[in-house]
Amino acid sequence: MKISKKMMPLAVLVAVVVLLAIALAVLSGLDTEEETGLPLFELDPDSVTAVSYQQQDEEDPVDVTLLYADETWTLSDDPTLPLDQETTANLAADIAGLTALRDLGTDAETEEMGLDEPTAVLRLAVDGGDITAEPATGETASGLYTLTIGAENSVTGAYYAKGSWGDSVYTIDSSDLSGLFKTPRQLYADQEITDLETTDLTAMTVELPGETLDFAYDGETWTLADDPDYPLDQDIVTKMASTLCSLKSQWSITSPEADSVYGLDSPDAIVTLTGSDGTTVTARFGAVSAEDDTVSYLQASTAPDVVYEISSTNLSAYAYTKDSLQAATDETATEESSEEDIIAENPVGGADDYVSSVPADE
Repeated sequence: MKISKKMMPLAVLVAVVVLLAIALAVLSGLDTEEETGLPLFELDPDSVTAVSYQQQDEEDPVDVTLLYADETWTLSDDPTLPLDQETTANLAADIAGLTALRDLGTDAETEEMGLDEPTAVLRLAVDGGDITAEPATGETASGLYTLTIGAENSVTGAYYAKGSWGDSVYTIDSSDLSGLFKTPRQLYADQEITDLETTDLTAMTVELPGETLDFAYDGETWTLADDPDYPLDQDIVTKMASTLCSLKSQWSITSPEADSVYGLDSPDAIVTLTGSDGTTVTARFGAVSAEDDTVSYLQASTAPDVVYEISSTNLSAYAYTKDSLQAATDETATEESSEEDIIAENPVGGADDYVSSVPADE
C-alpha cells in the first residue's frame, strides 16, 4: 500500500508524536529515579535507637548524640534538657532516609574527595546498638552505621560520601544534607514557667528592690491588699500577672552555676502568683546576659534546679512602683484650664493676652 503525498505529512506527524511519547516516558522514569534516589542505610526508621552527627564547621562546629528510649529522645550529654520530640524524631527519620545521587562504585579515586578529613560524620544505631563504639567495616552486623561525608564537588554541588558497610563511594545532594546538623538549641522545647491562667489568680506579690506590692484579685479588679481603695492602673497590673502566666523559656541551663552568675542573688523582681486552688508559683527575674542583651535569666519554683533564659523584654512588666501604678482619677486629674478654655473665656485677646493682663503681684 502506497502512502499518498497528501497523507505523508500526517504520517510524519504521527511518528513524531509517538517518538515524543516514548521520550516523555523515558524522561519520566529518569525523574522518578532521581527523586527516589539510592537509599543509603536501607533500614527501618522505627528501629533507630540512637543518632549522632558531627559537622566540622570552623566557626561553629556541631557534635550531637541523641538517644531514644521509652518513646523519648534525649541528648546524651544533657539528658534532662527538654527536646522538641517531633522535631527530633523527624531529624532522625531524615537521616535514616538519606539517599545518594549516584553510586560511584568501589574503584573510585578517593584522594581528592576529602574523605580522610571529612566535612561531617553521621552515625545511626539500631535496636539498642552502642552509638559510641568505634567505627569499623561491616558495622551493619553490630547494628551500627557510619556515613563519612567528604568534600563538595564544586561543579555538581554534591558531596562525596562513604559508608562503613561497604567500599562504594556515593554522591549526595547538598540540599539533602542541609538541616541535618541541628544544634541542641534548634532541638530545644521551650518551657512554660507555670500553667496558671490569669483568670484563675487570686493574688500576686511583686517584690522590687525598693518595695513590695501585694495585690488581690476578685476575678475582675486588682487591688492593693494593704490599701484596697488605692486607684490602680488595671492594665499595668494585669500585664504584670499575664507576663508570668504566659512566659516561655528560650533555653534551660540544667546545671547552673551560683546565683550570682545570673543576677539571681539580687533579682530585679520576685513575683509570686497564687491560684484559686491555692497553687503558688514564684519566679525570680535576674540579670540581662552580658553576651546577649536580648536575653535575661529567670529561676522558678516549678523547676528550682534550672535557670531559664528568657527574653529580656519581660523585665519591663515589673518596672513600676506603687506611685507609677496609680490610675488617673477625678481628684488627681489636672485642674488647670486648657488653652482652648482660656481663649473661650477671653475671646478678645486669647491665652497670651490673658496671661499678660494678670498683675504681677497677683
